Parts: sequence; C-alpha cells; structure tokens
Amino acid sequence: MYRAKRYQEAIALFHFFFNQSNIVPNIVSYNNLINTHCDEGNVDVAIQIYRHVIANAPFSPSPVSYRHLTKGLIDAGRIGEAVDLLREMLTKGHGADSLVYNNLISGFLNLGNLDKANELFDELKERCLVYDGVVNATYMEWYFKQGRDKEAMESYKSLLDREFRMTPATCNVLLEVLFKYGKSTEAWALFHQMLDNHTPPNFQAVNSDTFNIMVNECFKLGKFGEALATFKKVGTRANSKPFAMDVAGYNNIIARFCENGMLSEAETLFEELCSKSLSPDVPTHRTLIEAYLKMERIDDALRVFHRMVDAGLRVVASFGNRVFDELIKNGKAIDCAQILSKMGEKDPKPDPTCYEVVIKGLCSNGLLDKSQELLNEVIRYGIGLTSPLQTYLMETFRKAGREEEILRLLNMNRFGYRPPTPPPRSSPQTAGGHSPPSGPPPQIAGHQPYGTPYGHRQMPGNYPPS
Repeated sequence: MYRAKRYQEAIALFHFFFNQSNIVPNIVSYNNLINTHCDEGNVDVAIQIYRHVIANAPFSPSPVSYRHLTKGLIDAGRIGEAVDLLREMLTKGHGADSLVYNNLISGFLNLGNLDKANELFDELKERCLVYDGVVNATYMEWYFKQGRDKEAMESYKSLLDREFRMTPATCNVLLEVLFKYGKSTEAWALFHQMLDNHTPPNFQAVNSDTFNIMVNECFKLGKFGEALATFKKVGTRANSKPFAMDVAGYNNIIARFCENGMLSEAETLFEELCSKSLSPDVPTHRTLIEAYLKMERIDDALRVFHRMVDAGLRVVASFGNRVFDELIKNGKAIDCAQILSKMGEKDPKPDPTCYEVVIKGLCSNGLLDKSQELLNEVIRYGIGLTSPLQTYLMETFRKAGREEEILRLLNMNRFGYRPPTPPPRSSPQTAGGHSPPSGPPPQIAGHQPYGTPYGHRQMPGNYPPS
C-alpha cells in the first residue's frame, strides 16, 4: 500500500493488524508507519509515534526511524528540528548513521548553505572511519547542478582515494550520478572495478540493479549488442566471480529489447531464464505478452498467456481484461474462455470483470452455449455477476429466443456481485488498552485514541495525543 502511495489504506492496515487484531508490532512495523505519515506530509504524527515507541516499546528506534523522520522534517521545511533530532539520536547512544547525515547535508546544500553541509560532513568523518559514499554522490549532484564539475569530480576522487569497500547500493547511486552528468568514462571504470571486487560469498560488489543501470545506458545509446555483452560481463581479477543474475535483471533487459522491437533477443533471454533455477514472474510474462500484442503476434501472446496461468501467476483485472479484449478482437474468444476457466480453478478467483469481458466476447461472436458454460463456473465458484453483465445477458439471450435458459441461471446467482468489504471496525479502545498508535485510521478518524502496544504497560493518562 505504501509503495502504491495508498497511504490512508496503509495506515488503516496498521490499525487493523496491530490495534484491532492485537498482533505485536516491531520496529520495522513502526518505521513503515512513520514513513507513511512523513510521505503524506503528517510529520507531526510521525514524531508522536516515534515518541510513543521511546516511552512504551521494549526496543529503541532504529537508524531507519531517524532517516525517515529527518527526511520528513526537511521536506516540511523544518531542517532545524531535523538537526535537533540528529543530536537526540547521538545522545541516545546511536551510532552516526551516514544516511541520516546525508539527509541533513542534502537539505543544507539545497538551501545553498555549503558551510553548514561541510560542517556536518566533517563531523560524520570524525565519527566514522568508514562512511557511506552516498554522501559524496549528494555533493557531486549538487556541484554538477551548480556547473562546478571540477569540484564534483574532486569529491568523487576523494571518495575513491579512501578505498572503501562500497556496497552495490552506494556504487549504484554513484553510477547514476556519473551517467546523468556525462561522466560515462568514469562510470564504466567504476563498473569494471565493481565486477573485479565481486567475490561472493566474501563480498558482493554488484547486484542486478548495477547491471540494469549499465544495460539501460547501452540501450539509451542504441548499443544493443554492447547491452547484451554487458549483461553477461564478469570481472577480470583472478578471484572475482560472475554475478548470478536474478529474475529482476532478466526482466529489465527483456523489457528493453521488447521496447525496441527486438523480440528474437527477448525470447532467447526468456528461454535462458527458464533454463536456470529461476522462475519467470508476472512482469516477465506481462512484458512479452504486451510486446507480442503490439507486434500483432496473437498466437505467441496467447501461448505466453497460457504459460502465465499454468504457472499459477496472478492475473490482475486491469491487465487481464486488456489482454482478453485484444485476443477477442482477433478471434480468440474460445481460447480466452479456456484461460479464464483455468484461472477459476485456482484461488484467488478471477475478478468478476474478467468474466464480464470474456462472456460478452463469446456472446458477440454468437457463442452462447460457451458463454453459458462460463456463466455456470461463475455461479459455481460464487464469484457473482456484475449488474451490467446481467443486463447484457438478459438482452442477448432474449434476442436469441433463449430467455428462460438465462433466467434459470441468473436466478441461481441470487446474491449477485458484491465488492469486497473493508475489515470490521472495533469499538474505541479504552485507557490502558493494548493498541499501538497508527494515526487516526480513515474509517474511524477522530474516534480512536492512541493506546499502548500489546504488553507495553503504561499509566493511565500517558497516551500520545490522538
């Protein structure tokens, strides 16, 4: 829910799991909630939750808590309070977290206060012999934007001179900044260094995101052959090892080839993926199906769609309905019915709108008997019919002189289609209850006071404000 920016639903789910269901939250749960409130612009609520954790939980806030909160405060134009929170973090005995410092350094740079940013950076270097190079990437980005390329590259060189063993997450940020500002020679040199340093299980220096950045840069320049060579590139150092590519890496390069109409190369990579101990996922199949439909290779799209369903992968309504519609337009209504029948054999069941699209497609092609078979499945599975589909079926079968047949079936569907209902609400918690703060959930805003996490006792009257 958070990744989909459905913040109110994320908050409601926290409330449902940890307030109503009495599941005990951990710091990761709280951090997700804090992040949600910060991104929604409710940083004061996020801080209340942070204070509640300090007062009541048997654990302390983590560095991630401070990362979310400092970023939220800075985004709200309250950088002074973010600095205070950094001091509080250090006072409570937490180590100097590079990403918390980076939030503040970035905030001051964006305000044009280079001196304060440098002061914080110097403090970080004093506290940490090894800090995260993402801070240098922040400086580089700011210098590049100012047209101060020399200072940007000096910052980059100073980082390399320290010879830190940098994680893929850090190096990937550096790669993106270098490419963004035309420093491709340095970016490729860093990539080759990362490959040389990749010595699992001792040290993992690259990940699929690393390869995605490099592959995408090749495609951006139209260097398709080089993209494939880069995808398979390994280090040259004696003890370096090849990266075991994951599904996400395959998905990226397959998508790039499909975008450029190079389906033969995409198919080869898909077959290679299937030959490994990896399973193509929803994005893999979706990319190929959409590419086949775009190229009007209907039979290939149908084949991969069958494979997707046979693999037990979930077909969401928005995607499935679009594919069903295209296939039906190209004379594949019967095939769509077969696929939908297979989908119906598994849980969760297909969305009622999928049946609406396919049943209407069958009827429009004069396949009323087949539409009845599919309608029988809908009723047998208890999926229910949408009102527009019921109306459409009545009119269609009436015109065919088969009104009684459809009426018998529709009468079996006595409950019709009902959209999913949200989780039931509980009555407001009383003082001393066992519910962690979540911020007022949408469905009960203004009625639910903050309580305490399950097992975290506190005296009556010490609740964080609601």
